[in-house]
Amino acid sequence: MLLHKTDEVPYKPTDAELPLISVMVAVRNESKHIIRCLDALNKLDYPKEKIQLLIGEDQSEDNTAELIATFIADKPTFKMVSITDNLGKARGKANVLAHLAHVATGNIYLITDADVAVNEKWARELVAFFSKNIGIISGTTIVEDNGTTMGRMQEIDWMYFMGLLRSFDYYGLKCTAVGNNMAITKHAYWSTGGYEQIDFSVTEDFKLYKEVRARGYETLNILNSNVINRSAPVEDFNLLMHQRKRWLVGARELPVYWWFFFSIFGLFGPAIIIMFLYSIKLGLIFFGIKLLLQSLSVYVLKSKIDLRKNFDYLLTYEVYSIAVAVCTQVFYFLPINFKWKNRTYHV
Repeated sequence: MLLHKTDEVPYKPTDAELPLISVMVAVRNESKHIIRCLDALNKLDYPKEKIQLLIGEDQSEDNTAELIATFIADKPTFKMVSITDNLGKARGKANVLAHLAHVATGNIYLITDADVAVNEKWARELVAFFSKNIGIISGTTIVEDNGTTMGRMQEIDWMYFMGLLRSFDYYGLKCTAVGNNMAITKHAYWSTGGYEQIDFSVTEDFKLYKEVRARGYETLNILNSNVINRSAPVEDFNLLMHQRKRWLVGARELPVYWWFFFSIFGLFGPAIIIMFLYSIKLGLIFFGIKLLLQSLSVYVLKSKIDLRKNFDYLLTYEVYSIAVAVCTQVFYFLPINFKWKNRTYHV
């Protein structure tokens, strides 16, 4: 989970050198988070004449559309696009992004989510990493510690995943881009035909990433303090299970070696439980080793990306992670369709 030299921006372009960009956000039933998201986008450190902020409003059932309209009324860099139909194969978030891509005027598309507050330097930092033949640059998203137990647990979870994703990427084990924190060149996106030509997946970020790499483009995952976006936590355990099932369903197309890593990670918790049943001493030893290594990893990662170092809940996280690992495996195999943004997806 250590940072590497490639996480440092190679060259900082001047305002005159910065490319035209379009930031795209798919929005559905986000009245609780949308103003936070829009306010962060409005504060981006990027020349106003070179940025287009596109908000795709996907038939929300609450007052999200009204909140967006009021916020952007006096802000010409924003444009709300109402989504009323499907383009080709695209569905859900992929369909919203497919529509927005047809409206986008930028040479680089940046994508984030409505429950995310982007870093002020996010856009400027991501575009600086593009060079010849790089199609996608992915930043780092962490769940914001909102003071609740669920928020704190998810913060650690996401830090682990982001750290692993960056480290594996550095050593050539490519996996995916982070769908709420990524940038793709216009040329790379349209080389795939756009989302309307890509077979639908509930993890549209991975699908696009895979299609772009299949066309010979290089990709890069970055982890530094300027590309950290903060996502609101999933608020209850039931929604968390549906989120994890969505991820696992979408990850079925991942290379075998990634499923090997996921299996080891997922089975570690159940293995510790079995050890405790066999021998309390053996269970405590392995539990202690995992806690020590985990605490060290969190400390190093938080130090590198300038996050507050608060470790009083790491022991609680151990219990949480074991429970989530076991419940996720059970829920994944149950014949239950998962819900996301108040839509049901069949598995």
